Amino acid sequence: MKILAVDYDGVIVDSVLESLFISHNAYLKLYGKNKREMFGGKLLTFQKWPAIQKKYKKDIQYYSSLRPYIRGATDYGLIQKIMEEGKSIYNQREFDEYRKTVQFDFQKFHDLFYLERKKVQQENYTGWLSLEPPFQEVLKGIRQFISEGLKVVIATSNRREYIADTFLPQYFNIKIDQDDILDFSFGEDKSIQMQYLQEKYQLNYENICFIDDQLAHLELVHDLGINVVLAGWSYATSQQKKDALQKGFPLAEKEEDFYPKIKKCFADK
Repeated sequence: MKILAVDYDGVIVDSVLESLFISHNAYLKLYGKNKREMFGGKLLTFQKWPAIQKKYKKDIQYYSSLRPYIRGATDYGLIQKIMEEGKSIYNQREFDEYRKTVQFDFQKFHDLFYLERKKVQQENYTGWLSLEPPFQEVLKGIRQFISEGLKVVIATSNRREYIADTFLPQYFNIKIDQDDILDFSFGEDKSIQMQYLQEKYQLNYENICFIDDQLAHLELVHDLGINVVLAGWSYATSQQKKDALQKGFPLAEKEEDFYPKIKKCFADK
């Protein structure tokens, strides 16, 4: 048996706007409404969203520039705090150092973030889904691998309950077993998810290929002997791509590269 483990946010979907929408509202609820100026200091709504995107293009770009450094949901709150403080973060090391020293209620933000996501999904599921459009070539590639008999699992820092329905026939139309969506319950270290897969399916690590847009995740997983691929079509910075290649990690630069790069990942073993 061989397994393809695929990250969700940043590999299957472009979730930068969804995470901004949800984390802004959660941050406001954490610190109190009208106590910040970002995005007008008001809760974001679908009705206001088109106007917000036009009016706050620079703020959205600012948020997007910080997105490559997140490891889990709590980091979306850190991005909001960094923006509030007007700080400049230029690499993963600076982001990680800020995370270690900042005064921030990680657990409370984490809880509010997922409560807000649930609220938005319940109010308008298709509207929520429109905030994180899928990468169509990746969906196409996953369907192809499944049709070829490859085992595909989702290895995410998200929560299973919030993404499982996206794979239904009316949305992404991909058959993924619920038990094969490994989520945040494993923690932020995705090597723990890979160890679980190895034990569950009793296979060698070299028979697993993992693709993620976060280089830090790939580094931990690669140490187990797992094949890794960096997804370059979404959030990975030019420096992260350069570092990945220097480490010998394959880079799938465009979403169209997803299928051939993964195919080669298994063919080389």
